Amino acid sequence: LNEISACFSKNQPVLLHGITGSGKTRVYSELIQQQISANKQTLYLLPEIALTTHMVERLKTMFGNDVLVYHSRMNNQERVEIWNAVLLGAKLVISARSGLFLPFGSLGLIIVDEEHDPSYKQNEPNPRYNARDAAIYMSHQCGANIILGSATPSLETFANATAGKYGLITMTERHGASVLPSIRIVDLRPEHKDKRFKGVFSMELITAIEDALINKEQVILFQNRRGYAPTLSCQMCGWHAECVNCDVHMTTHKSFQEVRCHYCGSRVKIPQSCPACGNPDLSEQGFGTEKIEEEIKLLFPTALIVRLDMDTARTKLAYENIIHDFEDRKIDILVGTQMISKGLDFDNIALVGVLNADSILRYPDLRTNERAFQLLTQVSGRAGRREKKGLVIIQTYQPDHPVIIETMHHLYDKFFQRESAERKMFRYPPYFRMIQIELLHKNAGIVAHASSV
Repeated sequence: LNEISACFSKNQPVLLHGITGSGKTRVYSELIQQQISANKQTLYLLPEIALTTHMVERLKTMFGNDVLVYHSRMNNQERVEIWNAVLLGAKLVISARSGLFLPFGSLGLIIVDEEHDPSYKQNEPNPRYNARDAAIYMSHQCGANIILGSATPSLETFANATAGKYGLITMTERHGASVLPSIRIVDLRPEHKDKRFKGVFSMELITAIEDALINKEQVILFQNRRGYAPTLSCQMCGWHAECVNCDVHMTTHKSFQEVRCHYCGSRVKIPQSCPACGNPDLSEQGFGTEKIEEEIKLLFPTALIVRLDMDTARTKLAYENIIHDFEDRKIDILVGTQMISKGLDFDNIALVGVLNADSILRYPDLRTNERAFQLLTQVSGRAGRREKKGLVIIQTYQPDHPVIIETMHHLYDKFFQRESAERKMFRYPPYFRMIQIELLHKNAGIVAHASSV
């Protein structure tokens, strides 16, 4: 807190780089209390509405009725009430990215929690903006202090901090008696070769789940893909289910008996046979959270298993119910996508299993390694957040991949140096600016001509 105050006195944005479970939220609450005492307003930004539930409850125990919540799923009447309350000087607003546009009159502090999260960036609809960057500009406009918090800061933010543009405060130890989990890597190549694999689970992961259940402890299983299987295809002619609008693979959702496009939302019933050649034997390739849930129920029929993804938690209430049940230990195994990787702080999680780390290392994107490191570190951080040391098991076909090794040994600095060198070599952000120019027309010849002029 003293170091943060020193940075604030120089009007510097502050990066609070604290490992998972180090007590960043406690630091934020002390800073909020200082603002309330000075009769100033605080804007607390979180990347997703889903995270607000957990955080609101924690902050309401400290600040009572001073806490307001604002997000895009509110109806117009609720939005008007919040707008007026902020105009009248409401002390603490917890919000997703849109909270930036509320009419603050005496803003003293902006907190951007999980600042690395891609959800801060709005691509659709207009306006397109990154709430983290907009918040930094807004703090200059309002004369407010700003603190960015993360266990895995984005390369842009950490580069600014190491260059001296931002103050850098580090918290390298977990709060109290809590310690970082031990991380084990399971190489899937010999597992498959020796036929030790059961469905999507290695024997080591199955044994660890058994141990956790025997000890009445909870388990999180992570796969960053919802649905049953990513692709439905025909082995005879090579046909695969593809979206007519987006030209991408459609995902099988067995519980709805549909294949769905996760881009435009179009959906069709699962075909009984191949539309191209009539072959009735269509195969599902890959696996999503729905398939994991199905298989884990077969392996552990007496365990209470729940899935948390965009299909099961379509509404805020559905999400809250699942989280409350998990907190009350009514759920033994929680299967989920990246929704379970952020902000959850429960004391009975003994094991986190990452089913296929390779699926998040294969995106054709300049930030793939960064996102993979962040996701793996964040989901690993859910394990053992109290006195007992947690265990994380990461299944992969690439155990020697640098991101896997850096995650395993909690080497953020090494990850930053290696990734920075790569970005500089290929002229990528944050060391170079990139601009994307799109030319659109229904006539391909006109686009070709326009782009060559």
